[in-house]
Amino acid sequence: MKRPAMRELLAYLDKRPHQQYVIIFDDLKRFARDTVFHWNLRSALKVRNATPKCLNYDFSEDPEGRFVETIFAAQNQLEREQNRRQVVQKMKARVEMGYWCLPCLALGYKHQKKTSGSNSVPAPHEPEASIVKDALEGFASGRFTEQVDVQRFLHEARLKGDKEVYLECVKRILQNSIFYAGYIEYPKWEVSLRKGQHQPLISLATHERIQEKLSGKVRTFKKNLLNPDFPLRGFALCYACRGPMTASWSTGRNGKFGYYRCKTKGCTERNKSVAKETIEKEFCSILGKIKPSQNVLELTKAVVRDVWKKKEQDIFAQQKAIQSELNKIEIERERLLERISRATDDKVIETYEVRLGKLAEQELVSKNSLMSLGQHKPNVETALEIVFDFLKNPLAQWRKGDMQRKKLLLKLVFEERLAYNRKSGFETALLSLPLRIFCLPEAQKSRLVEMAGIEPACNERRMHASTEPRLL
Repeated sequence: MKRPAMRELLAYLDKRPHQQYVIIFDDLKRFARDTVFHWNLRSALKVRNATPKCLNYDFSEDPEGRFVETIFAAQNQLEREQNRRQVVQKMKARVEMGYWCLPCLALGYKHQKKTSGSNSVPAPHEPEASIVKDALEGFASGRFTEQVDVQRFLHEARLKGDKEVYLECVKRILQNSIFYAGYIEYPKWEVSLRKGQHQPLISLATHERIQEKLSGKVRTFKKNLLNPDFPLRGFALCYACRGPMTASWSTGRNGKFGYYRCKTKGCTERNKSVAKETIEKEFCSILGKIKPSQNVLELTKAVVRDVWKKKEQDIFAQQKAIQSELNKIEIERERLLERISRATDDKVIETYEVRLGKLAEQELVSKNSLMSLGQHKPNVETALEIVFDFLKNPLAQWRKGDMQRKKLLLKLVFEERLAYNRKSGFETALLSLPLRIFCLPEAQKSRLVEMAGIEPACNERRMHASTEPRLL
């Protein structure tokens, strides 16, 4: 009764209750393929004074005719259910081999055939695939702190063209990150995690970081914290209650004015406004004082390069450790297979099978980690330039940047949010660790600036002259 054409037919009859119709079906299977529904539909047509006709069957109201009709309806239902079972079995076999053949396909992929006559395989579809990849990696790395940030990015990147990207779409993409990592699983059909035949967009490690963030308390509601009119909203704190200050526009006789204020109930400073120009001017004054010298920045870059070289050595050691772990997994698998062939107790066999499944999952994770370590060769120089552009002149970045850039700058420059007092202004700002070191007088006066080729150990001994951070 839920078929669209059948609903239209019944609605058509309901609008013409005083007319009689003959409804022709080319085959009894097209009438209904369920015994209960068959007789429900017959009753619905009879109530509407409509007569069903079939090209290969004569409807009859006598007991023998109704018996034969019931047999045919039951046979049609049996064929439908058998056909469904065969389809599910074949699709399950395809999924077990790593082919995603279900109609619901992840955004950024489209079914394509590898060769003529072969079965279709999901393949990345540009530009959607690159957009989804940036969104997933950005959420995993912390570039997008909340799901609403991912939503805003996907909308601005026009993932769906002019259509709105809703938060539910973002949740589906993040929750389905295992597919984007090149793996598939379908618990409904008892298909465990396995390597897929499609091309991945992200690494398995990225998927794991995404799921870790989703399992935590990540805010998914949309808040207007990125209003370009009030860049310090949520960052500036009330000095009395340490709660985040909100901001809004107020309309007066002489025009429109912006104010920051505390809205915490019970706070002594509640609803006491601070002019937007005042608080933002003082904040820019703080940023203007943060100016590490170019010499110190160059020295820091040299130290970072040395650290990165050691990191590459650590990566090589990790590769050897993972390969050793894979060898152990293979040995344990062979031992379990040997034991399971001799076992006779069903519970023991089931325990061995569960353990084999876990070993298979561990092997997949280890192989993917090994592959990721081999492919993970970022451009360190480019990354250093991006980060140090923010640190060497925060005020310039603040003035020319959009809201996303300003939000990133607040994270890079300050260790904690700043408390604001209406009478005395901002309290002491605790800078991030790199800037605290950059602002040390000893670092500014270091004689190592001109010695670009000096050994890292010597650099470290001289830089340890003073390690106590100072507050701006």
